[in-house]
Amino acid sequence: MTGTANGGEIRFSGLAVSPGFAHGVLRVLERGEAPVPVHAIGPEQVAHEAQRFERAIERTKAELLRIKDGVARNLGEGDANIFEAHLLLLEDATIVAATLKQLETKRLNIEAVYSHVIGRYVDVLGALEDPYLRERAADVRDVARRVLQNLAGAEGGLGVSITEPCILVAHDLAPSDTAQLPTDKVLGFVTCIGSMTSHTAIMARALAIPAIVGIEAPLHDIKALEQSVAVLDGYTGQLVINPTEATLAASGAAESRHAHVAQDLVRLRDTRATTTDGRAIVLSANLGRMEDLPDVAECGAEGVGLFRTEFLFADRDDFPSEEEQCQMYCRVADAVKPHHVILRTLDLGGDKLLPGTHVSTETNPFLGMRAIRFCLAHPEILRTQLRAMLRAAAHAGGHVKIMYPMVSRVQEVRQANAILAEERARLEAGGLQIPAIEVGCMIEVPSAALTAETLATEVKFFSIGTNDLIQYTIAIDRGNEELAHLYDPTHPGILRLIEHVINAAHQAGIWVGLCGEMAGEFTIAPLLVGMGIDELSTGPAQVPRIKRAIQCVSHAEMKVIADSLLNLHSGEEIRGRLDALARERVPELFD
Repeated sequence: MTGTANGGEIRFSGLAVSPGFAHGVLRVLERGEAPVPVHAIGPEQVAHEAQRFERAIERTKAELLRIKDGVARNLGEGDANIFEAHLLLLEDATIVAATLKQLETKRLNIEAVYSHVIGRYVDVLGALEDPYLRERAADVRDVARRVLQNLAGAEGGLGVSITEPCILVAHDLAPSDTAQLPTDKVLGFVTCIGSMTSHTAIMARALAIPAIVGIEAPLHDIKALEQSVAVLDGYTGQLVINPTEATLAASGAAESRHAHVAQDLVRLRDTRATTTDGRAIVLSANLGRMEDLPDVAECGAEGVGLFRTEFLFADRDDFPSEEEQCQMYCRVADAVKPHHVILRTLDLGGDKLLPGTHVSTETNPFLGMRAIRFCLAHPEILRTQLRAMLRAAAHAGGHVKIMYPMVSRVQEVRQANAILAEERARLEAGGLQIPAIEVGCMIEVPSAALTAETLATEVKFFSIGTNDLIQYTIAIDRGNEELAHLYDPTHPGILRLIEHVINAAHQAGIWVGLCGEMAGEFTIAPLLVGMGIDELSTGPAQVPRIKRAIQCVSHAEMKVIADSLLNLHSGEEIRGRLDALARERVPELFD
């Protein structure tokens, strides 16, 4: 049995992806995938198999539209857009064309051919470094499962009736399954695989169902405990089976404390992230999906500090037009006024999928043709995007900033700025009035950090992208589970690079922000304030906690502490001291 036992109760740990507590009986969903039939066909059967494929696609499309419409009615258009992406995947021209081509050449039944094409597509997605794009493999599997079921004439859905309240446990739940869960019966759910960025996790949060994914137990271990009483903690990722009276009491007390803390954090929405001695930090939100746009104002963020424009390019076979992009940028700018939105130019290429290009051919995509390098190598794409951004800035009255990602040398900034100036001149020659726009660059690689003084002469701000800066500096792939314990944002080398960038920016008279997961750690935020950071941008869910942490320290105090910690040689010791300080000032955030 995997897990830890204590006084008769059994505990399993996983990743908490949707907050809340659930107390009920375990129900285990065992749904094995039906084997895909494989058999040869004659040339005269090809047309028939192609027709079967077309009919299965149409039936699947009807199913997904029904699910999408139901989610839109119950949760809103934002969450329903998940299934718009599923519809695009269903009719993806590359997948359909590859399937029909292999049907002609391999002369196998359509189920076998389609399954092979989808399997290759899923393998490529699953190997990507970007967690959002990597999780799209689950969406592809969900769509493919429905197509195969329709080819077999089988019913879709969970395949099981849930009539009594329960905590549902499954190896995995597809996003479409999650969207159709009976929320009056499913008190919470647990899966053996998954991540925070999966659409299943997103649906759980939208439905307010407490959920844990990636639990450390094979499904058959939990199957042996079916019908047992359990407590699911969607804050800590703990599933406790056969809980003792003491555990039940502690769970109830924790639920009450979380409710009070949540209420207190909501009250901070209209306040600023200001230290006790009056230094205000701009606290912005990262935005990677339009569905999350309402969360920016809801969480009390001051605008959008990082708008990941590449999501506009995902799940499609062509590049979005200038008009499409402009409308989207205007929508975001209008929503966050009077604050600003920082639009990051396209960060695609290398390991990230490009429209119509599903397989990377680079030996080392992490060090390859990506981000600003890709854009400068394809200036027509960059020009279109910059024109859309300039038009959005004109529309929004200046509440738009532009930022270049993955800069490694000053020449890249100069080239991009030259293109920006040319497109601005063209638009203004056509009569468009464009206000002054702040242009910045991301500091994500050591060469940029070490030459920050030079880069600062070409831009109006820096945004330190810590996710990549950490992995490139200490040579740790942040997606490698075996090395996860070595991925350390408090490594002295990282902190000294950040300090160098902040000092270089301020000496040049420009401001500096920080985005990435590090900006969302409430134990580290006060240190960054002491180091002189001007802006932090994090996920909307983390904004209230970061705000509370900043409001509970003084800038002068944190400057002294930062100077002291930067002289230490151990990331573990630095982390320990920061944790101790946070436990003293904001103990409620640890619960």
